[in-house]
Amino acid sequence: MFDAEYDEGDATYFDDLKEEMHKQAQLNRAEFEDQDDETRVQYEGFRPGMYVRIEIENVPCEFVLNFDPHYPIILGGLGNSEGNVGYVQLRLKKHRWYKKILKTRDPLILSLGWRRFQTIPMFYIEDHNGRHRLLKYTPQHMHCGVFINFKILFSCRPHHSSGDGIFGSSVCQWHNGRSITKC
Repeated sequence: MFDAEYDEGDATYFDDLKEEMHKQAQLNRAEFEDQDDETRVQYEGFRPGMYVRIEIENVPCEFVLNFDPHYPIILGGLGNSEGNVGYVQLRLKKHRWYKKILKTRDPLILSLGWRRFQTIPMFYIEDHNGRHRLLKYTPQHMHCGVFINFKILFSCRPHHSSGDGIFGSSVCQWHNGRSITKC
């Protein structure tokens, strides 16, 4: 029964949502068709393929002197949701090749893709009755938990730090103030 229903191609919620978005895009295109570009930009934003002029102030003179138009300048920014700060719960084991001991509340620099950020970790171990006991240092040859303040970059996905090799693959939990979502 499930296979027959699946194979027949009945519309799902996702298909309905795509159809609704397509209708809205057609309605917008028809509504703004006879408007000039400046008006359309005010309502729709810059469409793909349009040129944007960006003026940058306080540029160092070295940048102007050494400018080569054959090498592109890449500008980037953060989306609205990427500035949100949340708490992330990780499980980690210090790598045996990393000689230094990690201490609670000492600043730690993490790399996540092309982003680097500094955070203050809080190491803990979970007791047999479910309590989280704060640790002053990371244990030698066992896993421990870590709470860190974290800029929430995207939806819930497991992360692998590519920094100094102390984090391996980790189990993460996103905490948005109301609920914890396990990855």
